[in-house]
Amino acid sequence: MSATTIKIDSAVRDRLTAHARKRGVSTGSFVEELLEAWTREERFAAIRAAMSQTAPELAASYQEDLVALDHLASDGLHP
Repeated sequence: MSATTIKIDSAVRDRLTAHARKRGVSTGSFVEELLEAWTREERFAAIRAAMSQTAPELAASYQEDLVALDHLASDGLHP
């Protein structure tokens, strides 16, 4: 991986560095963790938005399927 320089306010840099030190990682690694967390949250936000557009009867059917699968998971049988 090649390194690069980005321009950010020194106060932001200092905050990033402080949090990275608390976690015992480099500032670059901490920024990467933040980006991964943000990307994950964006993905789940998109899923929540799509699910909120699901027709009520389809959502109810999905919930019924989840209940049925949950019962199967607790039937005491081992794979």
